[in-house]
Amino acid sequence: MPDTLDTERLHLRRPEATDAAAIFAYASDPVATRYMIWPTAQDIDDTHDFLDDVAAGWADGDDFCYAIVERSNGDLCGAVSCQFNQHGAEIGYILSPEVWGRGLATEAAAVVVEAAWANDDLYRVWATCDIDNAASARVLEKLGMQCEGRLARWSPSPNLAHDPTPRDALCFALTR
Repeated sequence: MPDTLDTERLHLRRPEATDAAAIFAYASDPVATRYMIWPTAQDIDDTHDFLDDVAAGWADGDDFCYAIVERSNGDLCGAVSCQFNQHGAEIGYILSPEVWGRGLATEAAAVVVEAAWANDDLYRVWATCDIDNAASARVLEKLGMQCEGRLARWSPSPNLAHDPTPRDALCFALTR
């Protein structure tokens, strides 16, 4: 995957240590992380651990996380990732609630999917989202992904206090 990707409104790049405060701002927000499969960040050390994991993924060449930076103001507002595995390329994303509803998740994910398709051996790009996360499901639909079905008890939900057990997820995919 390329080190950077650009769209009309966004610059995607590798997260850096200097991004820790901006990442912590959304990663510690219970609204932003409600449906994430990882726990809401409790302190900045959680963010530094995340940045170490991101660097390892890039070094291993199979897990590519990009910081999403708005070109108009230079603000880091989220992240989008593409992880290659035996099932193809799995994408994921998170945005700060302050920028929700502007189409940035779709824009960022679309350019990552396009870059992933440059791999001739790739036949499937997919993602899952919590059964109750209608906004994320809509992003995946806007990417042209088809809902393949419901995965029962698929993913952990550490940020939903009322139900910490694995929850159902919807699986979406593009294939060629």
